[in-house]
Amino acid sequence: MLLVAEKLAAVLILLILSSAFFPFPVDKVAFLDVGQGDAILLQNGTQQVLVDGGQGMVVLRRLGEEMPWFDRTIEVVVLTHPERDHLEGLVHVLQRYDVGLVVMPRQSSSSALSQSWLEELIKRNTPYRFGRRGQRINLAQIKLDLISPESSNGQRVKNSNDASIAMKVDFHGLTFMLTGDIGSSVENKIVAAVPASILRADVLKVAHHGSKSSTTDTFLSAVSPEVAVISVGGNNSYGHPHDSVIKRLAGQTVWRTDENGTIKFIRPKDKWYVAFAG
Repeated sequence: MLLVAEKLAAVLILLILSSAFFPFPVDKVAFLDVGQGDAILLQNGTQQVLVDGGQGMVVLRRLGEEMPWFDRTIEVVVLTHPERDHLEGLVHVLQRYDVGLVVMPRQSSSSALSQSWLEELIKRNTPYRFGRRGQRINLAQIKLDLISPESSNGQRVKNSNDASIAMKVDFHGLTFMLTGDIGSSVENKIVAAVPASILRADVLKVAHHGSKSSTTDTFLSAVSPEVAVISVGGNNSYGHPHDSVIKRLAGQTVWRTDENGTIKFIRPKDKWYVAFAG
């Protein structure tokens, strides 16, 4: 695996920018600042994959900052699992954008929010599929390999976090491990079942906002990231990210949305750069 510094134009260039610095459309992976939640935008030209939507409607503002103003279509939406801090914003996305495909876990939920989500899918006749390990999604140069969950045969997982869709992303040679809210038991299953070559990634999206129940030493060793991104809200009531996780991440560069704002990996031509938009 090449050093991330080599992939990011030899030296990581840290910039505090607005998205207007680069002309639209631009290839990017943006960990959106949506407070205590997850929302990740992958954009190849005018084609997008949105992974989760955070809470409330803030994701709409963030998408407006990152997507071309004329683009009202999101080709693929991935819901990692049906918890409010990942799902709520996606209901608003369905109402405001044309969505080509939804990928979600086969995980039932009786919450009013989940019912609203399913009603919007049906109302808008949005195509969907259930994600599981072994599936691949290709969108232009964006390649997503799903590494979790295992096929559940429709059985409900007690802890919905452990039903999270986790995936390896390869985008123009820069690789990302996106983990949803998986816990240590799922991380161990992934390490045992998934080839080491797939697990290695340049950038790790730290699971469950830095909860102490995730990001084990075993999983970190398998992924071997050089950059860790934590999507987390400032002064949150959960104590995320936990001190034990920060200690385990010693040796990696760590960026956090509560400190850095939206964290963007941008490829305006043939090199990757990093930008913060706080």
